[in-house]
Amino acid sequence: MAKDIGPSVLAPTPLSAIARSSRERDELLSLAEHSAGIGVWDIDLATGTARGTEQFFRIMGLQPKSDPISMERIRAVRHPEDRAKVVHGFRQALESGADSYEVEYRVIHPDGAVRWIFGRGRIMRDEHGAATRYSGVDIDITERKKAEAALADLNRQLEERVRERTAQLEAEATRRTQAETLLLQAQKMEAVGQLTGGIAHDFNNLLTVIIGNLENMRRRLARSAPDTAELGRLADQALAGAQRATWLTQHLLAFARRQPLEPRTLNANALVAGMSDLLRRTLGEGVVVQTRLGENLWLSFVDANQLEVAILNLAVNARHAMAEGGRLSIETRNLAYGAQAAETWPAELVPGDYVVVSVADNGHGMSQQVLERAFEPFFTTKGIGQGTGLGLSQVYGFAKQSGGGIEIESREGNGTTVKLYLPRQTQPVTQDSAAAPAAKPVRPGNAETVLVVEDEFLLRLNAVETLSELGYQVVEAADAAQALDLLAREPRIALMFSDIGLPGGMNGCQLATAARQRLPQLKVLLTSGYAEQALLKDGQWDATIPLLNKPYDFQALASRVREVLDL
Repeated sequence: MAKDIGPSVLAPTPLSAIARSSRERDELLSLAEHSAGIGVWDIDLATGTARGTEQFFRIMGLQPKSDPISMERIRAVRHPEDRAKVVHGFRQALESGADSYEVEYRVIHPDGAVRWIFGRGRIMRDEHGAATRYSGVDIDITERKKAEAALADLNRQLEERVRERTAQLEAEATRRTQAETLLLQAQKMEAVGQLTGGIAHDFNNLLTVIIGNLENMRRRLARSAPDTAELGRLADQALAGAQRATWLTQHLLAFARRQPLEPRTLNANALVAGMSDLLRRTLGEGVVVQTRLGENLWLSFVDANQLEVAILNLAVNARHAMAEGGRLSIETRNLAYGAQAAETWPAELVPGDYVVVSVADNGHGMSQQVLERAFEPFFTTKGIGQGTGLGLSQVYGFAKQSGGGIEIESREGNGTTVKLYLPRQTQPVTQDSAAAPAAKPVRPGNAETVLVVEDEFLLRLNAVETLSELGYQVVEAADAAQALDLLAREPRIALMFSDIGLPGGMNGCQLATAARQRLPQLKVLLTSGYAEQALLKDGQWDATIPLLNKPYDFQALASRVREVLDL
């Protein structure tokens, strides 16, 4: 017997349940679309109308509609700059047969908000291959675009920071390289300076002996018979050579910063103006000399004679760079630290106030290789016998020893400019800023007793003979211990003439102090082949100590001894 399953099993599902299920599916689909920002659309290519889900219309900024709307309404909300791109993508897919394409574009909502859309569509064709429909989805990717823009902006910022930091590191590396180069150059110059100073010191001692004996020979020959005239001429020539060697050693000492300077307060404008005629005569008619003197120029504190020599050396160098004539410009101005950025402050120059004396020419200039060696002693680009290579070396040493500095700027074909930085002096101009008085006639001694202290035998012998010839009573010592012993036994000694460099642990300055403690009235005259550190105060010569520089001649020794005794 068949089982009766009853009408409840085979009964159809009520229409209300189907509708409810459909609504639930639509709600779920709408919720999913809204959550994902996805809108579904379908375009009837025959009618040019479109249908879409509520989310599609919300994405496009349109009111949701159940009826089809024209494509013109949809095209109108697209951003004007993106409309052609969307149409082009559709046509390319249609004509190529790919039937699908993707595109990103913007739409403008009624409130003016711009939203980014990612569209993906597929073309439907009939059995004949004719396109009939175009369906797809639009996804709102505005937040993603914002994130991408923010990330791109962050990347740009990071790249800019990296570029800035890289530039800073490169600049720092460049500055470090420059500093290392300057340090190596300074160390090299210092080493060369020490070597040069020592050589010049020894040569000055030798030259003192040579000059002294040549002058002694010449004086004796002059008192002899006329047939010795030829010997006198030879002695004069030898003496001229010794004087030339003296000039060279002075320049070496200037480079080594061991030349005793006698700085004083002066106005560089007055000094430059006073040199104009000398420069024009020295440089010749082919070189035009121009001066630009700074207004309200500060006073400087330098050795006037050495400043003149420095300017003259620079001018002569400039003339050699302008073989066919040119223009030489000398300019003065004030320079204070803080007037320009610290990184442009002249290298190795201590911050402060300076008077700048610039000497510029429009000659052939220097190559970088020459520029790097310009201040080295004996380095020259001139031919053999045309230069000593000591001109710029002397200027370099003078500037440094004066407490200032020097810079040189040059390029091949663009001339050369050398700037001297001289320390500012706040004290008023003193009476000694006038030109040095002319040499006085030699005055003989009045039988005063002079103690000569010198460890070099030939130097001591030369001094003893010269002073004896001048009419002084002379006693001698080879070191400080012998000198102090003589001073204790010979209270009649009026003046002690001592070399600074002495053996035995006590130099000439220390000997002078000890001697004056025993004999307060004792006059002291020191001599040296270069500026001993014992005689320097802040790099400058202590003018309270009488000094006679080596090599000295008969005239210089006679005059200086007499001056000190008459003080």
